[in-house]
Amino acid sequence: MAGSDRPSEVQQWSTVPPPDNTLPFDPEPLPPLPPKWSAPLADAPAEGVWTRFEQVQITCTTTMCDANLHCFLLNKKLAKTLSPGSCRTCGQVLVSLQRTAERDLSDIDATFAALQRECIRHYFWHVPFGQKALNYARRAGRIQLEARIETRIRSRIGDKVPYRDGQQTPISRDRTDALDFALHAVASCCRKCAQYWHGIPVGRPLDDDEVEYLSELVRRYLRARLPDLQDEPMKVPPIRRRAQVHHIAASDEQAPTQGIAPARHSHAS
Repeated sequence: MAGSDRPSEVQQWSTVPPPDNTLPFDPEPLPPLPPKWSAPLADAPAEGVWTRFEQVQITCTTTMCDANLHCFLLNKKLAKTLSPGSCRTCGQVLVSLQRTAERDLSDIDATFAALQRECIRHYFWHVPFGQKALNYARRAGRIQLEARIETRIRSRIGDKVPYRDGQQTPISRDRTDALDFALHAVASCCRKCAQYWHGIPVGRPLDDDEVEYLSELVRRYLRARLPDLQDEPMKVPPIRRRAQVHHIAASDEQAPTQGIAPARHSHAS
């Protein structure tokens, strides 16, 4: 997708209201999304609020409400005063989680628009892939990469009680592979995210229909961000550890005196 075709990070929201009967109240309308759901290419330079993403500590509860990037994960205390689909920081009702819980692929435009209103989802839709993620995708090729999606979902969140749920999917760009990026972007990274975004209950294994639906979200995300990925595997040289260490050391020398805490995937309450 050409850079000129992509909207800025702070989009102009549509005035078209959502369908009736999706919420007992009126949320703000969702943004219109152009083809490929406004996703930049995986190796495109960072834009907008993410131009200095190395200094942003991304978690599931990060918000940038002034940039229309919110968080809809409510703890028990917040749920007593805020409706579902409300931002935990600014309190605005912005998305219909009842609508996304329908898990209707014919409504995927609205689902992806809603996901991109949450800060952590928008981050993984828009920041460049790390080198590990790009190498992983290219070494696999599209056919093999897409064949791994269902297995990854079942291994990460398929069990009744997934191992280390809430921390099982890496969030740091130097540790995440292409499938990790996708799981975060479509809220399939842990059972809590899958519960509040897709209406999938915790405390039981995923059923086949749920796995199939989440797998399709991941597949479409990958096709949006990696449209030119070859079907067959490519030979990609490994990342040279010595050069990587030198790069990290050089970055540390240029870093501000006040260090930025490493990104983590945690569900703060």
